[in-house]
Amino acid sequence: MNAIGIRCNPHKIFYSIIELNGDSFSVINQELIIPKSFDIPNKLKYVRKTFLDIFTEYNVETAGIRITEHNAQSPDLFRIMLEAVIQEVIASSSISYYFTGVISSICSKLNIPNDGQIKTMIEGTTLFLDMNEWLYFSKEHRESIFAGLASTNK
Repeated sequence: MNAIGIRCNPHKIFYSIIELNGDSFSVINQELIIPKSFDIPNKLKYVRKTFLDIFTEYNVETAGIRITEHNAQSPDLFRIMLEAVIQEVIASSSISYYFTGVISSICSKLNIPNDGQIKTMIEGTTLFLDMNEWLYFSKEHRESIFAGLASTNK
């Protein structure tokens, strides 16, 4: 089974394709850079079309989106638009299940205590599942991996 985890920021979207093989998994981290020259509607259209292609290419069955924290001091409106358009794309695709969540809900889905442990893994000061390559992933890719894995716990 293949899952995707997604973490948006206003200039690019970080995503991780997670291929589950029994109790193990492999990860392919990618980024979608949003063209600066596009106006907002065309940026959203570009993201929508590209993610439809990604879902098909990787035969994605579940998806997780790491969304903006509810208590963010200054949430970025465009990031919220990106998260919304990706949710719409998922609804228009063949993905059977998707999950959107903040850090606390991701912890809950992954049975990780919400005591700050996940934040140390996201920051890269603690390894996740003894994955040595974890230290080479960006913070956003770590979040996308967690979101994708959370989507596999229906």
